[in-house]
Amino acid sequence: MEHYNFYKNRAEENKPFEPDGKNPLSFELSPDEQFPMLNRDGQPAGTKGKGTIIRGKEYDPPEPLQHAVNVALMLHKPLLLTGEPGTGKSDLAYHLALHFGWGDVEHFVTRTDSVATDLLYRYDSLAHFQKVNSQKERGRKLPVDEIEKLFISYVALGRAICDSSGYNDEKVSRRRVVLIDEIDKAPRDLPNDILTILEEMHFEVPQLKTAHGLQYPSKEKPIYKKTGNEELKPVVILTSNSEKTLPEAFLRRCVFFHIDMPEREHLMKILLLKKSILPGITEPERDEFITLFYAIRDLVKGKKPATHELILWTWWMRKHGFTPSDIYHYDKHAPTAKILLSGISVLAKEADDWKKVTEAIAAKLKG
Repeated sequence: MEHYNFYKNRAEENKPFEPDGKNPLSFELSPDEQFPMLNRDGQPAGTKGKGTIIRGKEYDPPEPLQHAVNVALMLHKPLLLTGEPGTGKSDLAYHLALHFGWGDVEHFVTRTDSVATDLLYRYDSLAHFQKVNSQKERGRKLPVDEIEKLFISYVALGRAICDSSGYNDEKVSRRRVVLIDEIDKAPRDLPNDILTILEEMHFEVPQLKTAHGLQYPSKEKPIYKKTGNEELKPVVILTSNSEKTLPEAFLRRCVFFHIDMPEREHLMKILLLKKSILPGITEPERDEFITLFYAIRDLVKGKKPATHELILWTWWMRKHGFTPSDIYHYDKHAPTAKILLSGISVLAKEADDWKKVTEAIAAKLKG
């Protein structure tokens, strides 16, 4: 276990520290020492220095959720997902994008001060101001298409609408998946504003409403108006942690599904599917981890651990060479006893729960 005592080992390696590349930085972990990272750059999984997880690839939506997806796709409606944090609400969007070959997911995380334009585009007003001043000195005016190219960046729903009509670098029309996380954090008007834009497949960029912009590329379709292709309407996944009630008018325009904590049989399947994270896990080993997980989950009264925590904890235990048997036969005098208990922090997120679980382990899970 000393190999994974990064406080001790890395501190020793960095004495004396020389910022010239000869010494590793504190807490620099090799790929083998850290949880597999997401593959964010399109490189093959497992490439050295690159990600090893393709998000959504090993996701297994239960049959009722598959039916809800079918309803949303047939009706061209957004799918609103609720459920405990860690049950895979966001992962569904990445799974659908992979399953149907719809490219990268357009992801937006809602904030308490978000407005509709935040889901459409970003405007760099400072850079625009500086550029305009420099151009004035040269006696030149910026054409509106250059303003758009330099200072407007389309994001999330805005990019998906543009892509549906081929308004992109490749000039290719395509469908996109838009993931809007934690919609329940949004100001009251934002959910309805989002759905109105989606239904109309149209939005405007006021910063492009220059005299030239009203004429370019034509009076009928000026550059500041962005209109999508109805036949390639984005597939929108919205997630909510139910922190507050959403407007009824918004709910009326969505397809709804609640993701429950998976049943034991489904969890068994999920763990076996996580080959990039839990390579070589056997069915008996999987069953032991799940049985212990449920025993610990029953002890937790606050934020109960969900599927995500189970995966993280199982990976951590296996990485250290621990098995569920080490928990059931916990020995406080063992040299690795404290390390074994430290992993409980993945499952118990409040002080009272952590204390209760660790005390139960000391009492052989009979407490």
